[in-house]
This record gives sequence, C-alpha cells and structure tokens, in this order.
Amino acid sequence: MRSMIRGCVAVAVVALAGSWGARVAVAQAKGIELNGFAGLYYPTQTAALQGTKVAVRKGSPAFGGRLTYWTSKTLGVEFTGGYSTARVSVTSNAGRFPRSTRLAFGSAKLLFNLTPGSKLFGVAIGGGAAALHVGKTVADLAKSSTDLGGVGDLAVRIHLGENVALRGDAEAYLYNGNFGKGNKFTQDVVLSGGLSIKF
Repeated sequence: MRSMIRGCVAVAVVALAGSWGARVAVAQAKGIELNGFAGLYYPTQTAALQGTKVAVRKGSPAFGGRLTYWTSKTLGVEFTGGYSTARVSVTSNAGRFPRSTRLAFGSAKLLFNLTPGSKLFGVAIGGGAAALHVGKTVADLAKSSTDLGGVGDLAVRIHLGENVALRGDAEAYLYNGNFGKGNKFTQDVVLSGGLSIKF
C-alpha cells in the first residue's frame, strides 16, 4: 500500500512539474519585440509624369521601426512604421532634377514563425493591411495623397542571445498608385535590416 501511495505521489509531482514547465515555456514564448531598421525603398514601377515632364521614381534610403506582440511561439501581431525620401528624377529642358516625395508608410499584419524550435536561425512570413502617404506627389509636388493596400513580409533572424537577434526583412507593398499616368496597380519593395530585442 505504501509503495502504491509513493507511486501516486511521484506521478502527481511529475505531472505538476510538467504542467509548470509548460506554463513557463508558454510565458517565455509570449512577449513584445522591438525592431529598429534601415534599408532601401525600391519602386518596381518607375515610369512617371510630373505634369507633362518625364519623371523616374528612384530607389531611396528608408528607416523605421516595428513593434511585435508574440501571442505564442508561432503567431505574432506586428505594427510597422517607416519613412523614405522616395526620390523622383524629373526631366526638363535644363536637365534632370531629383526631388523627394516624402513617403511615410505603415502596416499592421499577422506574423507566422516557421521555425519555432530553432535557437540560432529563424524564418517568419506575414501579411496584412498597409498605408502609404506622400507629402509631395509625383504628378504634382503641391499635392499630397494617401494610398491603402496590402503588405507581404519575409523575415529572417540570426539570434545573438536569448532576447537579441539580427533581423532582415523583404516587404512588398501592394496598392493602386497614381504617378501621373492614372491609377495603376503597383508593388513597392522595402529591404531592411536591424537589431531586434524581445522583452
């Protein structure tokens, strides 16, 4: 009888320890992640018009930040905000003149971790809604505009420690934009890298 009681106690202890360990693992999986980034904003549709003048949209530096809340090891909710000069080169009789369109972009998306068990290397994909606001449109520098669309993201992490990682992202912003030739479906790409810290 005593051996049976001891066995039951041992099983109960193991079960409680396992339950506690699982809760700790879930708690550790949840958390807030902050990521500052810098990189390149690149428009895939470059042909444009400023009035009747030929213009070309150029790749430009971009920077910003991301806030991610991980609800588990595999699922996160992420908010991104960034800025780029989003330059355009305008051709006139006197030559070519570059100028900024002052682009602010942002997104809200779901992020799926494809490698939840990896401690060194991580890959995640995501998608959601996006907004892009230009302070000076390509067609008319005296006007501003805002476009709504979607975003897709591929993120790669190299873990430097338990809560610190190098993160690189390739984001595609999909929307209908007007660059002096009427509204057309387009895709702009943001390639970025930075340091990611989880709390």
